[in-house]
Amino acid sequence: MSIEFARPGFLYLLLLLPFWSLLVWPWFHGGVLYAGTEAAEGTYRWSRIQNAILFRPILLRLGAMVCLIGALAGPERVTVAEEMALRGSGIALAVDISTSMLTVDMEDENSRLSVAREAAIRFTEGRTLDELSLVAFAGQATTRVPPTTDPRLIIAGVESLEPQLVFDGTNISEAVLTATAGLLDSEIEPRVIVLLTDGAHNGQGIGPLSTARASAALGVRVHSIALLSELDLAAEPMTAREAAILRRRETEAEMETVLTAISRITGGEYFRAPSAAALDSIYAEINEIEAPVEELVAVEERAPLGSVLLLAGLFLMALDAGLRGSRWGLLP
Repeated sequence: MSIEFARPGFLYLLLLLPFWSLLVWPWFHGGVLYAGTEAAEGTYRWSRIQNAILFRPILLRLGAMVCLIGALAGPERVTVAEEMALRGSGIALAVDISTSMLTVDMEDENSRLSVAREAAIRFTEGRTLDELSLVAFAGQATTRVPPTTDPRLIIAGVESLEPQLVFDGTNISEAVLTATAGLLDSEIEPRVIVLLTDGAHNGQGIGPLSTARASAALGVRVHSIALLSELDLAAEPMTAREAAILRRRETEAEMETVLTAISRITGGEYFRAPSAAALDSIYAEINEIEAPVEELVAVEERAPLGSVLLLAGLFLMALDAGLRGSRWGLLP
């Protein structure tokens, strides 16, 4: 426990009190000699009592001014206690909004983008202790919502995701860089990126693996999700089925190679989501991996003491006024 002052500048007024005391303090430059009789001794004793009464109003006023100046300085009793609290993470949601995400091949005739939006919203609703941000990417990446502790802003940002926001393509490297930069704006740790895409990287510039190494060096881990439905061979002509299977295998192999490497380098996990239900299960697993942790935090409690000093000052002023109004009342 300690005592601190909210407005310590007022304490400099205490330096003026010695000068005030010099101005009002009664000074005696002479005295009276008494004979050594019993009556004279009593008279001398009574004179000393009168002198003590003379100084009392000044001391009371001095004490009152000290208390009032102390009250102006805003004294506070500060108590620091440690208690257990849950600590969240800094999480960036990086969502692919390329035109391929408009493909309607999910259950109940939903597009990949609509499934991704709904799953991201459900994930966001369960992360009330985290600082979340939202990055949308296609041929380039853009921060839709900077780091915030208000999940409603993230939900509104997810609901507004559309392919027309950026140029088409799949630039996974820029998505990771943009998300990492946003996470570094905050001091919250750990720092996590949840990257969702339905395509292989085809952006220019820095490669995804170099980006992953940079993010790992900065303490950011990436959980990557490949959103790919099962291939519907019944919808393909018999002559084109082998070509469709080959294209899908090539796409999946390329995606898995890059996404698995990114997650491995940064210490995250790679997931494949063939359906909306699988995507929800993946987000639930990420919830467990990035569960809030318990930690000891210092909780500071402040109790103002200004009212106590104010009452003490008023009490001393009342005593001073009472004494000066009594039969022993003296000036000053």
